[in-house]
Amino acid sequence: MRLASAAAMAAALAACAQTVQRPAPIAQAPTQQPTAPTRPDDGVLRVGLLLPLSGSNASLGEAMQRAAQMAVFDTGTQVELLPRDSGDSATAASESARSVIAQGADIILGPLFSKAVAPVAQQARAAGINVVSFSTDTNTAGGNVFLLSVLQQQAIDRIVGYGVNHGMRRYAFLAPNTPFGQLMGRAMTEAAAKYGAEVPVVELYDAKLTDPTQLQQRLQATPVDAVLVADVGSRLGVVAPMLGYSGVTAKLMGTGQWDDPSVNRQSYLAGAWYAAPDPSRRADFESRYAQQFGAPPPRLATLAYDAVALTAALANQPASGGNPFTTAALQDPNGFVGIDGIFRFGPNGLVQRGLAVLEAQPGGPTVLESAPDSFSGAAF
Repeated sequence: MRLASAAAMAAALAACAQTVQRPAPIAQAPTQQPTAPTRPDDGVLRVGLLLPLSGSNASLGEAMQRAAQMAVFDTGTQVELLPRDSGDSATAASESARSVIAQGADIILGPLFSKAVAPVAQQARAAGINVVSFSTDTNTAGGNVFLLSVLQQQAIDRIVGYGVNHGMRRYAFLAPNTPFGQLMGRAMTEAAAKYGAEVPVVELYDAKLTDPTQLQQRLQATPVDAVLVADVGSRLGVVAPMLGYSGVTAKLMGTGQWDDPSVNRQSYLAGAWYAAPDPSRRADFESRYAQQFGAPPPRLATLAYDAVALTAALANQPASGGNPFTTAALQDPNGFVGIDGIFRFGPNGLVQRGLAVLEAQPGGPTVLESAPDSFSGAAF
């Protein structure tokens, strides 16, 4: 398994990614990709980085760009980053993609928002390069698009599997009646079928939920072993405390959405279980980021770090046509190791991650079951 990041593992990573010059083309193996714009013939590998550097999400985009620059420094790579502002619109993202392609980008990292993925992918496809996006919209994956985000469907699969292994076979599923809530409901159905569990209670509540009485009555009438709530924010603050005062003793569970101190340290979640990347892996990165920039990084900053470090890890791999960021390289079944743990990309462009099972506590989550260290023997 190749290293694709890590502040604490920077020395090992640097040893893995020292060669960053574009390998010489192999004359006997012409590329099957579409004709791309002429790139600079200077041997430098260029990485387009599309982030929202203006608009309502500018602060997040700027933090992710800082994390990306930290990865360049930590790995010792000389891959040239080409950061561009993807703004808040698909049009702006498309223009950013066109700009980095014109400068010779060998791969594009980003964009963050799903509405911008398709136009960016179209530009990249015409240039014969791949896109590693930070979007969570699985409909955008495939072809030349790979999603590096933490997918909540996998978090549900992980926590349900853990629950069943601990004797919890009857579940209640609660989520807002939104496209996301409906998607999580389908993931819950699939996980239950996979692990032989039952889901006798499924409640998709109003997105403006303020009164949990109906949920309370349903749970009191139908005994379950665990209640999985796929939600955050003010609605979670209504639903989660309700379990205690309604007399429901089932174990409270959640998704990787809870992988944020502002969520998992809420007193009403104490003792609840959820699946997410192991927070101890990113502790050093978060400490160094805060020391350097005066504030802790947003949760998504690790995606930018791992994406750039991934390119560093691939940069020294021989490649037909001189571009090491090929589909075959990205789909290495052995995967990679990042700040957020092991990950790999499947044929469908979706990421598979090794997730830990965590217990929420006011002082910070504790690890109940560690994330796996490798994909050995695991099919995608």
